[in-house]
Amino acid sequence: MKSDLVVFCAAVSGALACFGQEPAADGAASTNSVADLGTVLVEGSALSRYRPETVSSGTFTDVPPEKLPCVVDTLTEDFIREHNPTDLNDLLRHVPGIETGGTSLLVRQPGLFTIRGKGGTEPAIDGMYSVGRGPGLFMDPFLMERVEIVKGPIASLAGGSGAASNANGAGGSINMYLKGAHLGGDEVNLQANTSVGKHTFRQRGMADANETFADGKGAVRVVGTADYYEPAYIHEGSQKGARGRESFSVAPSFVFKPNDDVTFGLKTMFQYADTPSYIGVPVWRGRPGGGYRWYESSCLPGDRQHYEGMLINPWVDWQVTENWLLKFGGAFQFASMDQTTREPYAGRGAELLNYYDTGLWSSGEKYMTSGFSESKSLLRTYSAYGRSIYDTEFDFGLRNSFLTQLDTRYSDGSVFSAASTRHGVTLQDSVTWGWLSLLGGVRYDYIHLNDAAGTAGQDGHGVSPRGGISVQPLDWLVFFGNISQTRTPMLSMKGADGDPLTKPWYATQVEGGVRIKTFERLWLTASAYRIEQENTPSQIANTTYYEQEGRNTSRGAELSLSGDITDNWTMMAMYAYNKYTDRTVAPGEKGRDFERYPAHAVTFSTSYRISSGPLEDVVLGCGFRFRSMSYACVRGVYQDKNLRFDPSYLFDVNVSMPLSKFGGPENWTLTLGVRNLFGEKYFDTARHYYECLVGEPRTFEIGLRARF
Repeated sequence: MKSDLVVFCAAVSGALACFGQEPAADGAASTNSVADLGTVLVEGSALSRYRPETVSSGTFTDVPPEKLPCVVDTLTEDFIREHNPTDLNDLLRHVPGIETGGTSLLVRQPGLFTIRGKGGTEPAIDGMYSVGRGPGLFMDPFLMERVEIVKGPIASLAGGSGAASNANGAGGSINMYLKGAHLGGDEVNLQANTSVGKHTFRQRGMADANETFADGKGAVRVVGTADYYEPAYIHEGSQKGARGRESFSVAPSFVFKPNDDVTFGLKTMFQYADTPSYIGVPVWRGRPGGGYRWYESSCLPGDRQHYEGMLINPWVDWQVTENWLLKFGGAFQFASMDQTTREPYAGRGAELLNYYDTGLWSSGEKYMTSGFSESKSLLRTYSAYGRSIYDTEFDFGLRNSFLTQLDTRYSDGSVFSAASTRHGVTLQDSVTWGWLSLLGGVRYDYIHLNDAAGTAGQDGHGVSPRGGISVQPLDWLVFFGNISQTRTPMLSMKGADGDPLTKPWYATQVEGGVRIKTFERLWLTASAYRIEQENTPSQIANTTYYEQEGRNTSRGAELSLSGDITDNWTMMAMYAYNKYTDRTVAPGEKGRDFERYPAHAVTFSTSYRISSGPLEDVVLGCGFRFRSMSYACVRGVYQDKNLRFDPSYLFDVNVSMPLSKFGGPENWTLTLGVRNLFGEKYFDTARHYYECLVGEPRTFEIGLRARF
């Protein structure tokens, strides 16, 4: 017992991580791949696994992460279950170097994330279907099997994002893999959590049931969540007394495998959210400015945001021969959104300059409305793809895997862009010979954009290449490197002469790194990168026109350590350094080299299962998240040294206890935890300097999980 506690304390002293565990089959590998679980009877808490066996979004083929020529960070189903995040933003806080521009429907493109200092990455479902506006805000991570984050420009696989609006997708991609029906056996999972803090309350319920039929050839699975949440900001200020957030989601799925060669299925998802509006508060010297307190809102009690979304995704896998696999899939996505929001006041001219110095508006104003304060939008997207993967093994040890893909996407109804159609062709070849692996690929996109009236509009083309190398001279040592480029035509924006912008924007990354296996299942990855972005649009002051003069550079380094130290001890630690340079600003002037995003970010998560003594099978966990200082901007442009976010240090702790060890029923687990243990006051996300959203205060959580 004493030695167990000493080992755990050593883990805690390194930094801190984690939230409760759910029982799982003893000895199970990664929950990212389907396994035949049979009848599951869990005697104690199983240790969560943070490192997947394989990842797919980096190449569209299943590859062990240590063998990739690029970096793919994965948040496994175990990690998601243990940390119990409430939305995608809450989950991605655990990956340093990812930021979002405000978690509100009022922002221009909600639910988009920046990676490696490059903006606007739109999350995708199953690596293929971009979710569009809104779902990225309200997606419940309990619906996800895993989330893979590919670092660096990745348009050579799935195409550039944001062709009709912003220069998006230059830093990487976020890929959510939804839970789907599987043939591994019948299983039911139930979970309930209650969180309480100062002026905040949350109640969540979750269910996940998988049922097989036809002698195990088919299965149906239903995953559902319900959430009631009272955020701190509806208990102070002008929004005091507002009704809390009410949301639910359900994801039924189906799979059938009539023979060994063919599998087909259907995934669906329905989301609903009715939440109090919130767009944050102004920032000044790391604290709320403009007369606001930390947990206060500019909105009224009746201001609401509503979201309804639906996904229907049929798919077929056909193993034509032993070496040839065909995959087909399609999706229809629908999203309906409306919101009424009062914004925090933002002064102009001399009043703004006075705010820079004092943090107060000379007019005494605290809120305002604009043309965006009330809006409704409807988004429909139709997608389809066909993928061919042909593997060949030669007698002299060479293996070649050739991937081709044709895909198409039509999207309409966005409030900020016209209907568009995109057709893409992807070619990729992977060659492995002994300790050497080479990867090369290229993608061509043709994009047609209609104008707002639906008449013929603009056409654009994009070619995005990539190349990579992986060298593994020893089982425990891998060297890797890559060069990749995303090119996307700029459509729908006009220059000062009134003519459409024609030059494509592009981002080019060069990266190199090393991976070292330090224990039996613990890998250390270190990499350094440089991304050059050119021809990005910037709005001409006081007009609705743009110029393609944007030039910026992101360079940095990343470290990650993930896997199992022992059978009872798992961890994931990450560090990200990023330096951003706006090359449109002359050297030596303010705003050229500045912390547009935190230059340093650290996350750490660990779990330790006690293996002997009276607390045997109790799992102890802790977590730590750090972000360094950064500046508040307007459309990425530096404003003033006083408009900044201070560093934040967040600690989480938790305990997971199997009730059977204390006389309770089998297969039930009690979890206790504290988020933001020391009550840190910090800004979590931001759009501009006057729309900065505050992080949650200290909250205490109790949960109950069961598996049958």
